[in-house]
Amino acid sequence: MCELLGLCFSQPVSPSISFRGFRHRGENNPHGWGIAFYPDRSAQVIKEPVRAGESKLSQFLQEYDQLQSQIFIAHVRYMSRGEKSHANTHPFIRELGGKEYVFAHNGTIDHRSLRLGRFQPVGNTDSEHLFCHLLARFEEQGISKWDEASFQWLTEVLHETNNKGKMNLLFSEGKFLFCYRCQFGHTSLQFVRREAPFPRIRLQDEDWEINLEEEKSPDQAGYVVATRKLTNERWKNFEKGELCVFLDGEIVFSSSGREEGEKGEIDEIID
Repeated sequence: MCELLGLCFSQPVSPSISFRGFRHRGENNPHGWGIAFYPDRSAQVIKEPVRAGESKLSQFLQEYDQLQSQIFIAHVRYMSRGEKSHANTHPFIRELGGKEYVFAHNGTIDHRSLRLGRFQPVGNTDSEHLFCHLLARFEEQGISKWDEASFQWLTEVLHETNNKGKMNLLFSEGKFLFCYRCQFGHTSLQFVRREAPFPRIRLQDEDWEINLEEEKSPDQAGYVVATRKLTNERWKNFEKGELCVFLDGEIVFSSSGREEGEKGEIDEIID
């Protein structure tokens, strides 16, 4: 099963801790890994059609503390449609309205009836087809900026599209991080809030602990989103069919009425 990772913070951060835990999820998702982020207004996507744990490049990025962004989207792939290739590896990227959108998807969609408009897939996955379809819908709607009304409209579009299969997805245009959980609940999507005072945490998939207080400055606050919890913090579940939109490390829209500032706790005390 493919897995997703998203970060949205108030200040640029390094994804090294979350990405370290996320790389382990590539063991059961061996067909590719990728990460997208925004060094400035433009997006950068780095990806390979190999197992994340076997990639020297992903190991380098895990340890490269100069990699900084307010928003990150990462993906490890278990192929269900489309061969193992760079073109079929997430995240995908396209330009619309002078903004670079990046997109990653978990699930399987019957995409044959989804119209594309001028956006065409490079590879042959249902995921990339879905991305191109959504961009075509954004263009048809004439969305030049995202606001409360367009978030409501997007929720309806995602519910409509979700009827064609299973989909958890993350996408961004560099300002907002959009996160959607499948309305059929085919797998989980969870989040945790991090803000000062930062705790000491332990990774789920590795015997490794770290004191976040030593790694982050007090003005760095935000959210980590993942298919499954990465740490011993008390992660919270997205509701089925929920669209949640993050901006500068805060929740600015939730189709389920979720409030801003929801914060996770630690499941257990670490000595």
